[in-house]
Amino acid sequence: MPIEFQRIDKDGGVTNRAVASWSRGEGGFTASFDVRYRIDKGTFKELSTTATTLEIEGLKPGRTLEVQVRAVGIRIGGTEPKKSRRAKVTAIVPDLSDPVPSVSDLTVSPIDDKQAILTWTPPAAQRLNNLVAVIRHSTKTDGSGTFAGSVKLAEVPVSANAVTVPLLNGEYIIKLKDDVTKKKSSTVVSAVVNIPDATSKRTVLNIREDTTNPPFSSGSSNRGVFYSDVYGGLVLDGDALWDSEISGNIDSFGEIDFIGTRGRSGRYGFSTIVDLGGKFEVTLKKILGNLSLAPDDLINSRTELIDIWPNFDTYEAEETDATLYFRASDEAKTTGTFQLGGSDYFLLEDGSKLRQELPVTFGDWRVLNRNTFVGRTFQFKAVLKSDSDSQTPLINELGVSMSIPARTESSQVIESGAAAKVVTFTNAFYEAPSVGITAFNLGSGDYYEVTSVTRTGFTVHFKDSSNSSVDRDFQYVAAGFGSEQT
Repeated sequence: MPIEFQRIDKDGGVTNRAVASWSRGEGGFTASFDVRYRIDKGTFKELSTTATTLEIEGLKPGRTLEVQVRAVGIRIGGTEPKKSRRAKVTAIVPDLSDPVPSVSDLTVSPIDDKQAILTWTPPAAQRLNNLVAVIRHSTKTDGSGTFAGSVKLAEVPVSANAVTVPLLNGEYIIKLKDDVTKKKSSTVVSAVVNIPDATSKRTVLNIREDTTNPPFSSGSSNRGVFYSDVYGGLVLDGDALWDSEISGNIDSFGEIDFIGTRGRSGRYGFSTIVDLGGKFEVTLKKILGNLSLAPDDLINSRTELIDIWPNFDTYEAEETDATLYFRASDEAKTTGTFQLGGSDYFLLEDGSKLRQELPVTFGDWRVLNRNTFVGRTFQFKAVLKSDSDSQTPLINELGVSMSIPARTESSQVIESGAAAKVVTFTNAFYEAPSVGITAFNLGSGDYYEVTSVTRTGFTVHFKDSSNSSVDRDFQYVAAGFGSEQT
């Protein structure tokens, strides 16, 4: 009883068809056939038929198909018909699809200083309905970025020809993926962007979780991740515990750090909660490097079916991703907050951290690529994901850069009065700005003093040659960073 696999066109796409066939036998005493089949170790599906073939469509490559058939004889009188023993056959569904092609003519066109449009030419003379373009980004600006060593930005039908993405320095990398077979292009198409930031900004924060001592040691509210000093990065954790679940010889473990079933997702929460002291517009830039890892790349350790391995000799870890998130609040971090030594967590005796609940109402978590946002208090987290039990993200760089744009405030003509004049800025700066004065109707020997410059204002005092206060007209220009919102 053979099983033949065919590649067929259906609904504008391509799929697999399995055809199992058998003979009726001699003697003419067979009335029908009891047929049952299953995929892998799933539940049998059963049917009765008079045909000598069974067709099954939509089978995924690498799955095991099992078919069992027995003949049912002709009913004679009131007796039950005789049934033969079941004939059984199994076969692994092959991959009959064509190699996945690549796009061409990839271009990056900036829309503004935050966004860009990627455009490409889809493969010619190719069915496109099953193909999606997977767009990833590497921070490498020298063209050395890889698909595995990057993070995903978007996934769109390849026929769309374009997608809007954050404008980021580095390398945009595209592979096509077949949604049916889950296979990808063997080659990548990429474009490098390295645009200097022409806008003057004041960097107010650079958080680097990968450069703490030890690395990734300041996180809190973490779940399903840990720092591997073997691989030098943050990875997904397994579900096994040494004391209660691990038995046998330690020498039999392929990777000590990765025992048990590895999780498909995990979270790393930044311990730093940023309070700017006021509500400002800020530009947030992510720092996120993903190398990806198949930690135990042995044939016996791979959990996916062999026909969907991307490579036999070397296992490309391309099924991982990581995303950086932020959320913001207009409220002050310290309002009603119990602080212990200035920290936002309790350090327990075993060295673990218990985060205090802040009485701050945050907005929703947002994906952080390159965002301009208005807020006072900011919180950050990273989420690691994998679509494979054999792979994990390997986060070797993780952080956030926060900057505030430059601003200049100028005034109309102001009368100083015959005393020290206190000037309040229309909007407070993030920090004390530089103040310049243009004075009018000065007499011989008149001068002025600028004192008490803060982020909210300054004091100017006009005096004559005998150091007596005088009333003079002036204008000011204050140059600094940030405009506090009310």
